Amino acid sequence: MQHLLDFIQEHTLEEHLYFVAQCPTGDLELMWRRAEQTDYWQLRPHRCEGPWELVHRKALIESLAARDADMEGVKRELHAMLAVQIAFADMILRDANQELGPELVQRFVRAQQCFIDDLQAAVEQLAGKARPSMVVVRGGGAQSALREGHLSVVR
Repeated sequence: MQHLLDFIQEHTLEEHLYFVAQCPTGDLELMWRRAEQTDYWQLRPHRCEGPWELVHRKALIESLAARDADMEGVKRELHAMLAVQIAFADMILRDANQELGPELVQRFVRAQQCFIDDLQAAVEQLAGKARPSMVVVRGGGAQSALREGHLSVVR
């Protein structure tokens, strides 16, 4: 389920996401807000005015399972969110094809894919040639090629 949560959170256009998870000890409200801590979900007992507990998105599914939440219900909620995103994307592509023409839409899609491929290749090339930028200097009074007193106070 973690991959569903990650996909939804990384691709949503929504400013916030919200759902309720059923637990034997009481239902939990879960909320994510893009404008706030984007890697954290907020949890609290359902219909409670108390403070929110922050849970990192990579630990959210584990945290819900540890609280004995209805994980099938959580999965249904995530699938519903995903279905809305896919339906919206499909509607945009369908309308764009109708209004702008399939050639233009395909040209933009191919250009975007080429851009992403080029960007990924550049990152891989840079990361592959990465070298350490620091050199270890032995301490303990060992002789060093560095000058002494080369630092000065900047005001």
